[in-house]
Amino acid sequence: MRRGDLWAGHWAAYDLVYLFQRPESMPRALAKARAEMRPGAWLASLEFEAAGWQPQQVLRCPDGRPLWLYRLPLRASSGGGAGR
Repeated sequence: MRRGDLWAGHWAAYDLVYLFQRPESMPRALAKARAEMRPGAWLASLEFEAAGWQPQQVLRCPDGRPLWLYRLPLRASSGGGAGR
């Protein structure tokens, strides 16, 4: 685990990047993941879906919040994934 500036660091070396962003920053995070993360790496997002992208799985935390799991390369969704 590493703490730092999310936008300044390069994500290529990571097998998993865990996000707990605001919905308005998700497009920027997704663009960074697509540009920097290698195939097979994972992107996890607490509470916020990556709109337009197909999750590998959606888990529910004990408190009911969703954890969206995406595997690179990101694939466009074939419909609305919300509410999974």
